[in-house]
Amino acid sequence: MVDFTKQQLSKSQQIIADYIQKNIDNVPFMNELDISKACGTSVATVSRFWNAVGFQNLKDFKQYIKTATNQVTPASKVEASLRKYENGYTPFMLDSALHYLSDTKKHLADQSFQQSIEKIANAENIHLFGAGSSVSLVSLFAFRLKRFNSNVYTFNSSGHEIFEDMIHMKKGDVLFLFGFVQASVEINVLLDYAKKKEICTILMTDMLVSPLLEQATYTLYTSRGDVGEFHSMVAPIALIESIVVNVGKQMGDQALDKLHELHQIRKDYHDRLPRK
Repeated sequence: MVDFTKQQLSKSQQIIADYIQKNIDNVPFMNELDISKACGTSVATVSRFWNAVGFQNLKDFKQYIKTATNQVTPASKVEASLRKYENGYTPFMLDSALHYLSDTKKHLADQSFQQSIEKIANAENIHLFGAGSSVSLVSLFAFRLKRFNSNVYTFNSSGHEIFEDMIHMKKGDVLFLFGFVQASVEINVLLDYAKKKEICTILMTDMLVSPLLEQATYTLYTSRGDVGEFHSMVAPIALIESIVVNVGKQMGDQALDKLHELHQIRKDYHDRLPRK
């Protein structure tokens, strides 16, 4: 992708460049007015920006994105990350992780976070969906939440099989989805169905601007890295753990009773089961 750091940009143009760098997946769906509102600049400033970074106009930049995106592969993402740290073997992802966590905290909406906690804590049933690498997040989240609420369900990851799970969703439930990079067909279907059934939806995403955000009841932003680079799960996991702790706090004695029961079961049957 284009390296804006090599350009001589004004302060306003730097703001635009920073925004585009963080939201490159959403730019193809935006016009100059959308970008100007998001950056707090004028449309004229956005129009002049393209020429400053070597493009004729927004249309020309969108074509560049399309071409560059088609060249991004899993291997190229890892290569892009490795090129940043070519001098020996270093735990560079630890440094990156600090940035992802900081960026997540910066953009995470406090109100959405708090309301999401309340909905999860009071839900009769919780349904979790994630595909690809997000399946690991679903597994972790389900494992943690089941200590508080036994009615935690996970979807089959893709295709028509999700219909089998959708029929068990009802008003009063919470649907929690992991939607990174771009919206999958399954996520769009689930959000549409949940809206018809008046089901609360919570979307954890690394997108700051997307039509998808308007469809969810609440959105929780988490940073995973720039486009074309290795995407980290450090910040999403930290956000999941934060949700779990706060849900336990919200549930109070109900959550503690479950944990006390778990402790007693472990104590009573510890020696009767083989260790893995």
